[in-house]
Amino acid sequence: MVQRIRVWAVFLLVLLVFGPNAMGKELATRTVMDQASRRVVIPGEVNKIVTTFKPATLCVLSLGLAPRLIGVDTSSKRDKLSKAVFPGIKKVTSVGSKSMGINFETIVSLEPDLVILYSQRDGLQMADRLADLHIPAIVILPETFKTIQLSLELIARAVGGKSKINEVGAQMDGIIRLVRDRLRDLPPQERKFGYFASSMGVFSTTTGNMIQHEIFTIAGIENVSGNLRGYFQNISPEQLSHWNPDIMVLSRHMKRAEASRLANRGLAQVRAISTGQVFRCPSSLSPWDFPSPLSVLATLWLAKKVYPAQFSDIDLSAKVNEFHLALFGQTMDQMGGDLDEIIQ
Repeated sequence: MVQRIRVWAVFLLVLLVFGPNAMGKELATRTVMDQASRRVVIPGEVNKIVTTFKPATLCVLSLGLAPRLIGVDTSSKRDKLSKAVFPGIKKVTSVGSKSMGINFETIVSLEPDLVILYSQRDGLQMADRLADLHIPAIVILPETFKTIQLSLELIARAVGGKSKINEVGAQMDGIIRLVRDRLRDLPPQERKFGYFASSMGVFSTTTGNMIQHEIFTIAGIENVSGNLRGYFQNISPEQLSHWNPDIMVLSRHMKRAEASRLANRGLAQVRAISTGQVFRCPSSLSPWDFPSPLSVLATLWLAKKVYPAQFSDIDLSAKVNEFHLALFGQTMDQMGGDLDEIIQ
C-alpha cells in the first residue's frame, strides 16, 4: 500500500512539474519513411493537416480524418465528394494547386502538424524546405493500387492513433478480388484492347506506370499504350488508328471541345468509335481516374461494361453505394452523385 502511494506521488509530481503531456511524450514522437525514401520525424499529435493535391485529400477523407484538415489544394475545395463528406472544407484555407503552384508561405502560416505532398514538380523540394522549418511533410506516390494502400498506411502511421485504414484496405481488396475472380477463366483471345485519353486531350494517353494502366489490366483489358513510360504522353491520330482499340475511356476532366475531336472523319474507322464504345470515366462526384481508393471502382465499372456476361448478377450501383458508405459514411446516392459515363 505504501509503495503504491509512492508511485502515485511520483506520477502526480511529474504532471505538476512538466505538464500533462510529460508522461509518454517520447512515445508520441515517431519516425516514418515516406514514399520518396525520406525519414520524417512526427513530434507529438497531428491535429492540423494540409493536403496539396486531390489524391492526398481523398486519402485523408477516406481515413475519417476530415476534421483535421486546415489547408487543401484548390481542386479539392471544388470537389463534390469532398464537399459532401466534409461541408466545412469550404472554409478550409486553399494552398494553391500542383499544376499552377502551391503557396509555400500560406502553408507555413497555417502552422500545420503534417503536410502531405506529391513527388512531381516541386513537391520534393517543398518537403525539404518545410523540414528545415521543423514542419513535418511526407511525400506520397499513389500510382498503383498497392502504392495507394501504402500511401494510406503512411498517412495513418504519421497521424497516429485510430483511423479507418483496415476498413479502407478491405474494401479496396474486396473489389479487386471480385473482378479478378470473375475474369479468371476469360480466354486470352476474348480479351479486349483499350485506350485511355487524359484530361489534356484525345491524343494524350496513359503509360504503363500509371493507375489507368492498372485499372485496364485488372479489368481484363490490354492497354494499347502500356509500353509507354513516364506520365501522360502525346500521340498522333495515326497512332490511335493503328492501335485500333475496342474501347476508349476519356478522363472525367476532359473538356467538351477536346472530346468533340472524336467526330473527326479520320477516326471514324477506329473500332471503339465506330461501335460506340467510348465512355468517360465516372463519377459525377470525384473522378475514378484520379489515384485514390475510389479508383478500384473503375475496374469493376469497366470490367462489367466490357464483359457483361461475367458480371450479369452484379448490381454496380449497389456495390458503389456500399463502397462509399464504408469509406465516407454516405452512399453515392445520398451525396447526390451518379455514374454519368455518357459522352455527349
